[in-house]
Amino acid sequence: MSDHTVRLKSTPVKPTKPPPTNRKKMSAFHLPPDSLIPNTDFCRTWLNMHDAIKQLVLDGELKKLAEAVYKSKGTCYEKVEILLNYASTLIHNELCPSSEFIVFVDNHSFVPTYHPNEIKGDAPDSVGILESVLKKLQQDERNRIPWHLTLTAVEEKKAVDAKVGPAQCGAYLGYANQARPDMVGMYGLSVSPRSFQIQYSCPAGLATSEEFNWTAQLGGILAYICTLYLPRTDFASRDTTISLATGRDVLGPPLWDIDVGDKEGPIMIKDSYRDVRTRFKEGDMYEILHKEGAAPGFAAVGREYEVKYKDTPITVSMKECTRIKTRLIMKTSGLPLSQCKNIVDFFKGMYDILEAHRWMFTERKLLHRDISHGNILIEAEDAGAIEKFRGPKPPVFINMILHGTPEPMARLLDMDNCANLDESKLKPEEEEEDSDKPLRYRTGTPKFISRSVAAGQIRNVPSEMTPMPELQSEIEATYKKIHHGDASKLRTFSDINGTTHGGHLSLERKKRYKTNPSLQVADFEHQPFHDAESVYWCIVVFVLLAKPLNNDVDVNPERLTNTWSCIAEHEVGAMDKRSTIISENEWAKWLHKDLLFITALMDDLTCQIQPEWALLYPTPDPLHLHEAMQRLILQHVYDWERNNINVKLDTVHSRTFNPVERKLMAPVNKHPLIGQVITSSTLGKRGSNAVAGRAQSGSKRLRKTGDDEPLGADLAELQQAWVDSQSVPVAAELVEYGSEDEDENASE
Repeated sequence: MSDHTVRLKSTPVKPTKPPPTNRKKMSAFHLPPDSLIPNTDFCRTWLNMHDAIKQLVLDGELKKLAEAVYKSKGTCYEKVEILLNYASTLIHNELCPSSEFIVFVDNHSFVPTYHPNEIKGDAPDSVGILESVLKKLQQDERNRIPWHLTLTAVEEKKAVDAKVGPAQCGAYLGYANQARPDMVGMYGLSVSPRSFQIQYSCPAGLATSEEFNWTAQLGGILAYICTLYLPRTDFASRDTTISLATGRDVLGPPLWDIDVGDKEGPIMIKDSYRDVRTRFKEGDMYEILHKEGAAPGFAAVGREYEVKYKDTPITVSMKECTRIKTRLIMKTSGLPLSQCKNIVDFFKGMYDILEAHRWMFTERKLLHRDISHGNILIEAEDAGAIEKFRGPKPPVFINMILHGTPEPMARLLDMDNCANLDESKLKPEEEEEDSDKPLRYRTGTPKFISRSVAAGQIRNVPSEMTPMPELQSEIEATYKKIHHGDASKLRTFSDINGTTHGGHLSLERKKRYKTNPSLQVADFEHQPFHDAESVYWCIVVFVLLAKPLNNDVDVNPERLTNTWSCIAEHEVGAMDKRSTIISENEWAKWLHKDLLFITALMDDLTCQIQPEWALLYPTPDPLHLHEAMQRLILQHVYDWERNNINVKLDTVHSRTFNPVERKLMAPVNKHPLIGQVITSSTLGKRGSNAVAGRAQSGSKRLRKTGDDEPLGADLAELQQAWVDSQSVPVAAELVEYGSEDEDENASE
């Protein structure tokens, strides 16, 4: 492997919920608007309608096989498989005999393996793979196709269920998009005896063709397969900088080679498809953050650039959405928050995340807007060439206060939803874009997003205001001394004369919002205290699931299940069930018995989170909730360390509870399926008559369709006329998928 190559084990896609484990859970997604509406220009837009198809469609055997599928009364995987493989043979032999053959394999009994998000829900009825992969499967007792070797997915339905096929096929294509970082998009096919539809899924969305019949429009099958061999060149089909590492078991977990052009390999790579309408670029946010060297408490970054295909940025477009593939070279690596080894270190990390966030707001005028478990690293390490921070005002982390050591216990990363609030840095055209005000957007990850941001409005709810907490004298003196230069005076702030964080509940504001609820939306802006609340939800999720090391006894798992459901079922825009956690505030009943000593801290943090702070007048300092939460954490951590109180945590297993089935949040900026979301009730039920062997196909339950008219006798002219109507002048090129039949003993 060259010095210019970096290896990743999977694509950098993070889930926002536990992966589905069955078809019912697969149906709990939401498709983007119009993605299943038939696109009459699909063939002209997405397929290679090669001139040769006009003659190939007249092949007698092809028409005979299509007629067999058409006359089926139910699903028959074997007939569809034979048809597609024959069509693949026609295209291969006529247009690209030197390419490796693409074979379609019955897969309805085998869930594909090694998905980066651990998808284990269900299996496409058939998949297209390279012939070399099939040979390896036939020699391997596992007999299961990995997601990262799938080239296309096929879903078959009975005639009466034909309309739900595209939704299910779209789900599989969305999963495949995640598992194939080397492919820009993926084609799929939904078939039934009545008709077939072709789909294309990419980070910009999902496109679905109109229904094609098996008579006059059979050329669509050939065009679909032709495009697998000879993709169009008017848009990128592959990212040629990414390839599977050689010398490995190709049926095992994937390892990707990524050519980034650097002699010194980076530590971590983040690939994403950035919406061109996005105002703030992640790389620009990191550049501001690290303008005085690598800012402590954050991931260090090398550079960001647009990934190119033949000297042109990889771009995907669908309807009004256009995305460009960007690559962020990060010089920091670490462990996920779930790997925290003890509860004291965890709370130290949460203090440091609050400190880093308030520093980026104060010193850089940046607002993160997406604090979650996935955006926090612990035990972080930087590459050796990182430029040290040289600014005069570094953030002060908790161990600096307690022990005089400046290193943070956790770091904040992922600035793709970050907003630049420095108006002096805006370009003139940006100042005029009133519709693009950063604080008006709602962003975040469902479990961790603040309640007001999730609702998109100021919450006009009963609020019991809790004053700013005071530190005990022993630690207070150290805290004030180390922050003696604080210009905001917030580090030494105390409530006086009955104030709460410096203000009083404004009855006038509450009355105004009650009289005109639309003002709750009009007055809403994403504020720093909303991100502080996200840190609170990070704490809640962690401590609820935290399991002490070597202790499998859990006295009250039922309470955990009920409480966890409030978080797992949360959807942006719906009634926020998480408020139940705050209103009940019964941490002594929810925590593992070995962690009951953190109950007082959790109670106090919950009281600070409970109010709608936008209802205060005068408006508190923007970082008032950070200050309150940090004081509480500092005091308790100080007491725990002084009394040698701590609990080691199991970094492999969490507390057990009954799984909660829930729908994913409605489409927002973050979603596990980029550009794709699938909706409830759009997927059909599936028969349970699965067959054990891969090559053993069988029909599903038969059902009359009332659609039994015979195929026409001679449709040659009609077939060719349809091909002509769908054809447009477009260049295509032979795609080389790369041999998967590598020597497993070769050196890396």
